[in-house]
Amino acid sequence: MPEEKPVIIYGGSFDPPHKGHIALAAAALRELKPRALFFVPGFRTPFKDLQPLSFGERALLLKEALRSSALAGRREVAISSFEAAQRRVVYTYETLAHFRKLYPRSPLYFLMGSDCLAGFGKWKRRREILKKAVLLAGLRPGYSMKAAGTAPFRPLKGLFPRAASSSLRGELFLGGKPPAVPRGVLRLIERKGLYLARERALLKGMLSARRFRHSLETARLALELAPGLGLSPQKAALAGLLHDCARELKPARLAGPAFKARTGGMLYGTIIKEAPVLLHAWAGAEIARAKFGVKDREMLEAVSLHATGAPGMGTLARLIYVADLAAAGRDFAEAGLVRELAGRDFAAAFRAANYVKLSYAFSSGGWVHPLSVSLWNSLQEKKKG
Repeated sequence: MPEEKPVIIYGGSFDPPHKGHIALAAAALRELKPRALFFVPGFRTPFKDLQPLSFGERALLLKEALRSSALAGRREVAISSFEAAQRRVVYTYETLAHFRKLYPRSPLYFLMGSDCLAGFGKWKRRREILKKAVLLAGLRPGYSMKAAGTAPFRPLKGLFPRAASSSLRGELFLGGKPPAVPRGVLRLIERKGLYLARERALLKGMLSARRFRHSLETARLALELAPGLGLSPQKAALAGLLHDCARELKPARLAGPAFKARTGGMLYGTIIKEAPVLLHAWAGAEIARAKFGVKDREMLEAVSLHATGAPGMGTLARLIYVADLAAAGRDFAEAGLVRELAGRDFAAAFRAANYVKLSYAFSSGGWVHPLSVSLWNSLQEKKKG
């Protein structure tokens, strides 16, 4: 019996879907003229995000990306819920087995960007994958066929836009509108409050324009440094956004009983008398929990300690401590120096940030929280060791 037209499977997170995805699929349709092309979003994204987008949300964005593209109305194009229906991580060989049962006589092609080929040697049951399907890859800028790895594949004609989903998510977390994401998708993201859009809108209504800009810049620097520290970009961005959420509350609010509980009673009376502004950090953690729904302990610690620091603070807390001091827009010279240092040697930048904060406090004759002094002493001990 004659072989049927091919079936193309395009797996991925599609978090978010972007023009690069659409361009790759469109080229595959032109070149292979398949019976069907299936976008197959995974059940959950492989990223360690605090609130990753669900399959339903990503599928909704993908539908909008297709609707507003040249693929709109193409009957052979569909979104498959196979992997999502398994409610677990599904490997490529399993997805191919599923489509082989549906289309027993059609050649199967597995579509991907050339950047994914370099890691193909680590895929589970890769020999089985190659028996079931032909790898179909589109070359993206910066990736030569030689660098793509040793896996046999069929190259698509043309050069395709390189749009890293991780970079796009970072822009979206800060309210950016990356050109690689279709306009309809951007509007849907805003309307649904995805990629921290809900949190940004809420925060913007709580802060002055100046304080909101500082929060965005703190989040931007935290996002930039997070990968090098092994941290979730989303957690870093949200902690940076929320760190000053209580900064503009009146002193009477900062001295409320709910915020007193967050300080653990640590020198509460002295803080109110000597440096009430410090209470905004603990108050911010309470607001992050109660108003923004943050339950993650690392994030609450980061908000609580961004002003004073403390010995033994976690990596995310150290990141926000540095990002707050060194964010773009700070009007003292040391901020730029610490920011530049953070990109090269974060541990040194953390020590420098502690030094700068203490220096300003002592030089102005202000009261210094013992936690800040204890942090300084602990860092000096580590240097000696």
